[in-house]
Amino acid sequence: FVHALYRFAFRGEKMRLGMISNPLSGGNRRGLGAVRAALARRPEVRHREARNPEEAAWAVAEFADRGVDAIAVNGGDGTIQAVLTAIFLCRGYPSPPLLAVLRSGTDSIIAEDVGLRGSREEGLRRLLEGMAAQGEGFDILERPVLRVRTPPDPTPRFGLIFGAAAVYQGIEYCKRRIYTLGLHGEIAPSLTLARFLLAVARRDARIVRPVPMTVRVDQAPALKGDILLLYISSLERLFLGLRPHWGTERAPLHVTAVGARPRHFLRALPSLARGRCNRWSTPENGYFSRNAREIRLAMTDGFILDGERYHPDPRNEAVVVDHGGTVRFLRR
Repeated sequence: FVHALYRFAFRGEKMRLGMISNPLSGGNRRGLGAVRAALARRPEVRHREARNPEEAAWAVAEFADRGVDAIAVNGGDGTIQAVLTAIFLCRGYPSPPLLAVLRSGTDSIIAEDVGLRGSREEGLRRLLEGMAAQGEGFDILERPVLRVRTPPDPTPRFGLIFGAAAVYQGIEYCKRRIYTLGLHGEIAPSLTLARFLLAVARRDARIVRPVPMTVRVDQAPALKGDILLLYISSLERLFLGLRPHWGTERAPLHVTAVGARPRHFLRALPSLARGRCNRWSTPENGYFSRNAREIRLAMTDGFILDGERYHPDPRNEAVVVDHGGTVRFLRR
């Protein structure tokens, strides 16, 4: 992945910035007053609000027509997914614009890896200051994007984090048991992770249960059986600095799977969390991780894409996750 300083000045033009705000995202529910006040002093920035994927698509199409070449996303992970999907389906953008992600979601897991530093207000301040400085001080982070196809739906979705089995169950548990306590940010997924790790160690199927599925990674033989966890992403780190992937292949997507009854779980866990393989984390013990271009999944349970839950009909063809393109994120 590329980490490089990018100067808009070298193109001989100023950055044309648009912002999409989701007023329903966790970090924006107290209002957009501070965002609107900051943007009122910068009338050249186009600001649109989007409460759902359809409104996000309209905003992206308008930005494309207006020549906007950088889009700031003021929303959560689901809003980022909606914007990415709109960008890759929008004919007005033959190549994706630059993206800037504010920490405005309930958890903002994607922002941990590619977002602007600081709170929502601090991130917006950094972004506007960088604009005024012709891009001075910005880093560019390139990330591949997941394309997810769920037949018979002909329209794909685009995102950065796909999960099934324990990942899907963890999102449901977090929404049902953790968010109701008023806990958000890194605290919510961290508590959920701790509860699920304890359940796995105790083999407590009431909290986390294996899911029968067939997983085919590129041209390798399919994995068939009960899977405890499936994770596919192009991000380099998650909350708490987790890097739950250790594949070495030259391919854009990280794929990690854990079998129904992983052996030596507590011994394997510390290295797996840091993205390192040790003598315990082998396929024979129930741990699998590699980098891939395409993953085909047949399963009876739901999945998550950037925090949003989906329930494909198991009677249809396999869900396909592959490389859908590349996006560049502004970080400052």
